[in-house]
Amino acid sequence: NRIKNEILIIDGAMGTQIQSIDIPKNAWIDDKGLKQEGCNELLNATAPNIISTIYNNYALSGADLIKTNTFGSMAWVLDEYNMGHRAYELTFKGTKIAREVCDKFNNLSKSSEQDKTKKEYFNKKYLLGSIGPGTKLPSLKHIHYDRMYKDYKEMALALIDGGVDIYLLETCQDPLQIKSAINALQDANIKRNVDIPIMVSVTIELSGTMLIGTDAETIVTILEPYDILSLGFNCGTGPKQVKKHIATLSKFWNRPISVHSNAGLPQNRGGIAYYPMDADEFQKEQSKFTKFDGVSFLGGCCGTTPKHIKALKDAIKNITPRPPSGKIKPSVASLFNSVELFQKPAPLLIGERSNATGSKAFRELIINGDYEGTLIVGQQQVRAGAHILDVNVEFAGRDGRLDMREVISLYNQNISIPLMPDATKIETMEEALKSIGGKAIINSVNLEDGEDKFNKICILAKKYGAALVCLTIDENGMAKTKEDKVRIASRIYNLCVNRHGIDPSNLIFDMLTFTVGSGDLEYREAGIETLEAIKELHLKYPNVGSTLGLSNISFGLAKNARIYLNSVFLHHCIEAGMTSVIINVQHIIPISKIKKEDRDICEELLFNPNDTTLFRFIEHFNNIDIDLNTSDEEYQKLNDEQKIAYLLKEGDKEKMILLVEKLRKKIKPDRIVNEILIDTMKEIGELFGSGEMQLPFVLQSAETMKATVDYLNPYLEKQEKKTETSMVIGTVKGDVHDVGKNLVDIILSNNGFKIYNIGIKAHLEDFLETLKIKNADAIGMSGLLVKSTQVMRDNLIEMQKQGIKKPVLLGGAALTKSFVDEYCRPFYDGAIFYCRDAFDGVIAMSRIEKFNKDPSVGLDEKLAGDLRKIDKLKEKKEIVIPPFKEIKMPDRTVEIP
Repeated sequence: NRIKNEILIIDGAMGTQIQSIDIPKNAWIDDKGLKQEGCNELLNATAPNIISTIYNNYALSGADLIKTNTFGSMAWVLDEYNMGHRAYELTFKGTKIAREVCDKFNNLSKSSEQDKTKKEYFNKKYLLGSIGPGTKLPSLKHIHYDRMYKDYKEMALALIDGGVDIYLLETCQDPLQIKSAINALQDANIKRNVDIPIMVSVTIELSGTMLIGTDAETIVTILEPYDILSLGFNCGTGPKQVKKHIATLSKFWNRPISVHSNAGLPQNRGGIAYYPMDADEFQKEQSKFTKFDGVSFLGGCCGTTPKHIKALKDAIKNITPRPPSGKIKPSVASLFNSVELFQKPAPLLIGERSNATGSKAFRELIINGDYEGTLIVGQQQVRAGAHILDVNVEFAGRDGRLDMREVISLYNQNISIPLMPDATKIETMEEALKSIGGKAIINSVNLEDGEDKFNKICILAKKYGAALVCLTIDENGMAKTKEDKVRIASRIYNLCVNRHGIDPSNLIFDMLTFTVGSGDLEYREAGIETLEAIKELHLKYPNVGSTLGLSNISFGLAKNARIYLNSVFLHHCIEAGMTSVIINVQHIIPISKIKKEDRDICEELLFNPNDTTLFRFIEHFNNIDIDLNTSDEEYQKLNDEQKIAYLLKEGDKEKMILLVEKLRKKIKPDRIVNEILIDTMKEIGELFGSGEMQLPFVLQSAETMKATVDYLNPYLEKQEKKTETSMVIGTVKGDVHDVGKNLVDIILSNNGFKIYNIGIKAHLEDFLETLKIKNADAIGMSGLLVKSTQVMRDNLIEMQKQGIKKPVLLGGAALTKSFVDEYCRPFYDGAIFYCRDAFDGVIAMSRIEKFNKDPSVGLDEKLAGDLRKIDKLKEKKEIVIPPFKEIKMPDRTVEIP
């Protein structure tokens, strides 16, 4: 009721406040006597007065919603500190402290002695249970859905028991993580018999998407089916950068919107995070968001303080929020984009080849455990023009759950279009849904076994936010007549909508068809019955979709005849109103390209069959051949080098190996690897950096490059070298974030370097011991937190004292070029490479490799990324790089061009 009339203010940063306080050293000691600096949630137990003071200051600043200090108190995160067993305890204590502060202010708001001029500061305070994303991405298989769900549920129970009013899922980077959390929170509500609402807030990076690659419109599609209070943005960027994404959310989201952004883009000043926006500038930028429909919550994230929150409260206290007005067309989604269910022109094309029941080749891949091979089948369908992929792995003698988990996880990461898992067993279907980050379509539900199994499938659709294919089958079997098809569809519609609360736009009815190619009199008019049923369905329920397993109409006929009949039948189904079709996209001919005599005989078989029609149809197509190998026309137009680059970007390993085997005799393998592949990977790195290529596709390309290099290795000119160029990499002491580090490991490994990954919270001694044992060529230090950059600096100073001069690669979100130049280089004589991303790491390691072979090329490089620009200029012959020369400087010796 309040957000209809006023915009509520979320408090500011907890971490910023903790870092500004001189925390007693003993407050970082855990129950086992170990120092755990950086685990802010530990302070709920060891320094409750400090945490209480922070809560209190934000409440005094006018914040309406106070966040708990529980951002990382789920067990799998605390496991990194060996404190997973304390997850419930630390969550409960953090919530209890905040509850007491909120209650104190809520009691003041009722007091007759309250200063009426300060009423806005003493309005009812709501307690927000802060729930972070953790340090792992389930869509990249860092953690399984079930483990995430279990720990989120434990956390939710502690939040409830501590007295939380609202859940806040914030800083979300992966839609699959959000799904797991929402289901855990809702199940915790049921267990405690409460109804605590859920706010969801995602982080959009400067690239314009979440880390996993999901943009604002796509996250709306994915979360639209869920019963959540609000959707919004926090962290990642400042108010100026998030504004365009709020405009998108306001256009498509039909519920309240929240924004609590950083105080500008962070700067690294000597290992300390500095956020440039003062309170006045921050409130001016945040206040602009009140002009967007639906914005109901504003607040602060990293870098904001009670001053920022008070300024914001003062600025918007008299502004009435504009009600939500967003609307999105019925859609489904992959991690990377949305696809409308009602295509114009129709139909929505659902690829059917990833099906172990209908495709012997796909089934053989499953039997052989060749999951990478199944991915290639999916990618081929995407290139052929499919909008959605049906995926069915079930067949006798296999554990469908395990196969589904492996196949769907690969598809989820690497396929750009939405998925439609297809399974008869409930457990197999649910395993698929636990691996899909986008909005899927469940194929399928029917009433063959009565309403018990039907209800279970509908529950899955609600739980995982999926659309639903509904087959017109009841306890008496498959509907054959128009009347039965529509009757069963109506019964299913009422059960889905009225019993399970599924939106009609998320229902797709398969009105079923039977073959007209069997000669069976019962099915002679199967096509007519189906077409009439489709027409009546859409007249009765205009908001639902419809589909068909189209090839059933021609089952039993010769391959080429089937293609013609399927194509003609599809044309008439679309005219009848059908919105989608399950089909092998490559096995359809546009109606305009079918000759009149071919179309006539197909239509006669469908609409005017008699005793001789089928025989004449078979005879007519007996000698007609079709060339189906006309796909990938654009690909065929490319020259040989462009084809290699194209397949690397596509991540098509199978096709790439076939291509390079053919081309290696006309293009030197060394040139394929050292010029074409490496140059294309550089281009992929630039696409990733600009947000034009999402992370999973980058990894897919990297794996394709590795496979190609491995294949060509026997044909490469052999050069004797003592060791492979290698690096020790780890996340520095006090930092548990390993997503970025692991990506660097994958990219560098797939570019031929040997990487020794020593994990997280690595002390300098861990780096140096591995360096010595493995005789590595370089050290790579990673970290997400600003304080980690200070650790990197301290490590370099200590290495200098020990006389170590090995090249060092530094990377991480908080690291900047200026920090490396000003605070690291002056204290270390060895070469230092600032790596903005994994591709800068490739450039740096390549330079180290060249230096090891020929020291005259020079090594020290202030910004590996500059080499990209230099290389491009060299290619265009706009500059010439002279040999490197050694220049003496006061503090060190460097080599510069």
